[in-house]
Amino acid sequence: MDRSVRTVALCAAMQGVGGGLGWSLLPPLMPNIAKDLAISHAMGGVVWGSASLGIALAAPLGGAAVDRWGARRVAGFAMFVGALACALRAFAWNGASLAAMMLLFGMHVGFVAPAIPKALVADVPLAKLGRANGIAILCYTLGTALAVVTARTLLAPLFGGWRPTMIAAGVAMALTAGAWLALLGDRGVKLPHANLRDVLALARFPELRRVGMIHFLLFGGYLALLGILPRTLAETGMPLPRVGLAVAAWLVVAAIANFVGPTLSDRFGRRKPFIVFGAMLAGVSLALFALAPHSPILFLCVAAIGGGCFAPLLMAMPAEIEGIGPQRAGAALGFLMLIGQAGGFLLPALAGAALQARGFSAAIGLLAVAHLAILVPALGLRDRKAETSAPVLA
Repeated sequence: MDRSVRTVALCAAMQGVGGGLGWSLLPPLMPNIAKDLAISHAMGGVVWGSASLGIALAAPLGGAAVDRWGARRVAGFAMFVGALACALRAFAWNGASLAAMMLLFGMHVGFVAPAIPKALVADVPLAKLGRANGIAILCYTLGTALAVVTARTLLAPLFGGWRPTMIAAGVAMALTAGAWLALLGDRGVKLPHANLRDVLALARFPELRRVGMIHFLLFGGYLALLGILPRTLAETGMPLPRVGLAVAAWLVVAAIANFVGPTLSDRFGRRKPFIVFGAMLAGVSLALFALAPHSPILFLCVAAIGGGCFAPLLMAMPAEIEGIGPQRAGAALGFLMLIGQAGGFLLPALAGAALQARGFSAAIGLLAVAHLAILVPALGLRDRKAETSAPVLA
C-alpha cells in the first residue's frame, strides 16, 4: 500500500473511532444518562463542554510533544488513555463525575489532534493537504452520524445499556491505537528541544491567531449543536426516528462538505473565500432555524454545507503559514487547539444555559451569532498562494 494512502487511512480511523464513536456517543445516549444521573440541561452543557476544556488544557503540551517525539508515539499512547477515559464513563454516578471523565477524555484529544495533521503533512504533498485533512475529518463526521443513529436503537440494546456501550467504545479505541502504533511510519521532522514555550511563542503570528478564533467559534458551535439537538428535539415531541434522521442528515451532509470543500480549495489554491462564504451560509441558516424550529432537516443541512466546507482547512492552514511550516506544525496545532477548544467548552455551556433559561430558539440563535462572528477574523486572513494548488483528481 502506498505510504500516503496508509497514513490517510490510519488518520481517518483515529478520527472515526476516537472522535466519531468514543466522543460522540454521549449526545444520543444523554436522555438515558440524564435520567439515570439526574443531569439538568445546564449541567448537560457543562458535561459535553468538559471534553473541549480538557483539549484546551492539554493541547499546548500535546503540540510540543508531537514536534519533539513524533506523531506515531504521542497519538498512539494518548489514544490508549482516551480509551480508558471512555470506558470509565460507565462508572459515573452523577453529572460532576461524568464531566470529570469527559475532561480526561478531552485531554487525550489534546495530544491526538495535533498528531493527525502532523502525520499527514509528513506523507502527503502540501498541495493535497487540505483534501487529506478533509478525508480524516469526513470519517470523524460519518462516525459521529453512525453513533447518533445507532447508539440508542442498536448499540445500547446490543451491549445492555449505556454503561456497557461506553466500555465497548473504549475497547474499539484501544484496538485503533494498537493499529496506529503498529502500522504508521514516523518520518516527520522532529524538533528535539520543542517545549511548551515554543507553542505559546506562536501567539506572535497574527494569522495563526485568526485561525484559532475561527476554530473557537466553529468547533464550539458544532459541539453545542451536537450536544443539545438529540435531547431537545426529542423533548419537543418529535418522534425518535425523526430526531435521528435530522441529526444524521446534518452530519452526513457535513461529511460530504468536509471532502468537497477542501478538494476545491486545494484545486483553486484559495482558503479565505471558502471560510467567508461558509460562515455566512451557516450563520444565516441557523438564524432561520431559530425562527422555524419545526423544519430542522433543511436548515441543519444548509448549515452543514457552510461549516463543513471549511472545517478541515483550519487543520491544514497552520502548516501553510510563513514562519511555521510543516516543521512546527505540531506546536502550531497545539496553539490552535488551546484557543479553539476553549470555544468547545464555553459555547456548549452557554447554549445549555440559554436553552434552560429561554428555550430552544434562544440557544440556536446564540449559535447563529457565533457562526456569523467568524467573518470578523476571516476577513483579515491572507489568502493562500495559488501555486500550491493541485488538480481535483490528482
